[in-house]
Amino acid sequence: MKRPRQRIDIMNSSIPKTLLRLSWPIMVTNFIQTLYNVVDAFWLGKLGKVKFGAPTVSFPINFVFMSLAFGLSSAATALVSQYIGAKRQDMAEKSAMQVMVVSLWVASAVAVFGYFFSDWILTILGIGDPIKPYAVEYLKIIFLGMPFTFLMMASQAIARGWGDTVVVMHISMVSIFLNIVLDPFMIFGIGFPRMEVAGAAWATVISRAVAVVYSLYILFGGKLGFKLHLRDSIPDSVLIKKIFKIGIPGAIGQAITASGFAVIMGIISRFGPAVVSAYGIGNRITSMLTMVGMAISAGVTTMVGQFLGAEDLKKVDRTVRWGFIETFTIVGISAVFLFLFADQVTRFFINDPEVIALGRIYFHLVSFSVPLFAMVSIVMGAFNGAGKTIYVAIINVTRLWGIRVPLVTLFAQTYGFKGVFYAMAISNALALLLGYMMLKFVKWKVKVI
Repeated sequence: MKRPRQRIDIMNSSIPKTLLRLSWPIMVTNFIQTLYNVVDAFWLGKLGKVKFGAPTVSFPINFVFMSLAFGLSSAATALVSQYIGAKRQDMAEKSAMQVMVVSLWVASAVAVFGYFFSDWILTILGIGDPIKPYAVEYLKIIFLGMPFTFLMMASQAIARGWGDTVVVMHISMVSIFLNIVLDPFMIFGIGFPRMEVAGAAWATVISRAVAVVYSLYILFGGKLGFKLHLRDSIPDSVLIKKIFKIGIPGAIGQAITASGFAVIMGIISRFGPAVVSAYGIGNRITSMLTMVGMAISAGVTTMVGQFLGAEDLKKVDRTVRWGFIETFTIVGISAVFLFLFADQVTRFFINDPEVIALGRIYFHLVSFSVPLFAMVSIVMGAFNGAGKTIYVAIINVTRLWGIRVPLVTLFAQTYGFKGVFYAMAISNALALLLGYMMLKFVKWKVKVI
C-alpha cells in the first residue's frame, strides 16, 4: 500500500524539524481543545459561578478514571512506534488491535462504577452544596461516555506511534468542533430541552462518540497505510500482559496524580465559588500553555520509540534536548502574555470584580512557572517512548503527593487562597528538577519489544 503523504519518515529526517512536524498537529489539536474549554467555560459562565464550578470540581475526578486510558494509550504508542522502528508492521498492527480491545473492557468497567458512585466520590472529597448536585449530574453523564473516551484516545495513540499526527488532529477536530456547536444548543435548550450543566456533559459524550466512529473508519479502512484487523481482536495473553506491564504504571501514576488534584480541588472549594471560578479560569488558560509541552512531548514519544526500536541512542538524546528547547521557547513567550493581560483574560469568562481580582492574583503568581511545568512533559514523553512508564508514574506521584499536595495544604493554612497559588508555582519548579535528575541518572534507554 502506498505510504500516505502525511506520515513522516522519522528515521531519515532532521530531528528539530521532524519534532516540530510531529508536534504542530498536536499543538493545533490541543489549542482547539483549549478553545473548546474556553467556549464551554464561556457558556457555563452565563449560568453563574455555582453551575460554572460543577465541571471544575468534577474534572479531577474524571481525570482519575481517564488515567487508565492514558496508561493504555502509552502502551499503544510505545509498542506501535518500537515495532515500526524495528520494521515489524504486522506486530505493530496486532498490538494496536489488542490495545483497542483492552481499552473497551476497562472503559466499560469504569463507566459502571463511576455512574453509581459519583455522589459518594464527591462526598468523600468534601464537595458540598451548592455545587455538589450539579457536579453529580455532570459526572454521571461523563462516566456513561467513558467507552468513547477510551477508544478515541487509543486510536490517537496508535496513529502517533505510526508517525501520523495529522490524523490525530483530524480525530480531535471532529470531536471538538461538534462539541463547540452542540454546547449552546444543549445547555440553553435551543432545539433541545434546556439541560444547562447536563447539556454540557451530553455534548461532550455525543461528540466523542462521533469521533470514535470516524477513527474506527480510518483504522479499519487502512487509510494510514496501517490497518486494524478483526482477526487480531482474539485475546493474546502475551501482548495483553505487555500492554498492562507498560500501561498500568502510567495509569496508576496518572490516577494518583489526578486524585491529588481532586484533593487540591477540595481545598480550593473551601474558599468559596469565587475562588473556584478564578482557579477554574486560570487552570483552563495555563493548560493551554502546558498543552504545548504535551504536544512536543507526543512527538518526543514517537521519535524516541522509533529510534530505540532502531537502536540509535544518539538520536534519542538529541530528540530530548530539542524537546526542551522548543517547549521552553514557545511556552515562555506565551507566559509573558498571560502575566500582562491577566484582567482581560479573566473578564472574558466572568465579568465579576471579585473573580477578576482573584484571577489577576492567579496569573501573576503562577504564569512564569508554567514553562517549567511544561518541560516536565518532555521528560515523561521520553520515558513513554521507551515504554518505561514506571518512571512516569514515579514523577507524577512524587511531584504531586510528595511536593504539591503538602505545599498546598501547608500554604493554604498559612496564606489562605494565595498560598495555593504560591504552592503551584514552587511545585512546578521542583517537578522539573526531579524529572531532569531522573532523566540523567536512571537507566531508561532500553526498548521493550
